[in-house]
Amino acid sequence: MRRVASLCSVAVLMALTLATPAHAQRPTRESMPLPDRIRLPNVCSDFTIVADILVNREYGITFTDANGDPIRTITQGSLKVRLTNPENGESIVRNISGPGELVFHADGSSTQTSRGAWFLFFFEGQLGTGMTGTGFVNHGQVVFVNNADGTATILSRTGTFEDVCVTLG
Repeated sequence: MRRVASLCSVAVLMALTLATPAHAQRPTRESMPLPDRIRLPNVCSDFTIVADILVNREYGITFTDANGDPIRTITQGSLKVRLTNPENGESIVRNISGPGELVFHADGSSTQTSRGAWFLFFFEGQLGTGMTGTGFVNHGQVVFVNNADGTATILSRTGTFEDVCVTLG
């Protein structure tokens, strides 16, 4: 899995598959389902993060163009997660409710603006050749581009930053 992911952006992508052309010109509001448990290997170098979804009342509002193609999705609602290092049993519970916005570009890339609290993670090599994976909770704003080739580029980050790999390590 080489594309950038956050628990919320995974849900955004899942919601987009549910959009129907019949609602192409009007924004659609849909819940953003997630599996109860998500395993995240290659984010922290020494262990796999296990994310248990405790509360998921998030929804996405998707805007489309005249062809029914998504232009942007706004993510809102409540999302709480327990992140665990199964190697040592350490875990933390975080409210990562956002909100955020994902803007889709014609070249297959997208730009995500994550405001509020988000858990963002990038797999090994995703932020550049030779870069290790990283997972962090940010309270503030993070803007990044999901490149069409599966890599990502963080454009800016403000607010407080918690390195989940260090916290759980």
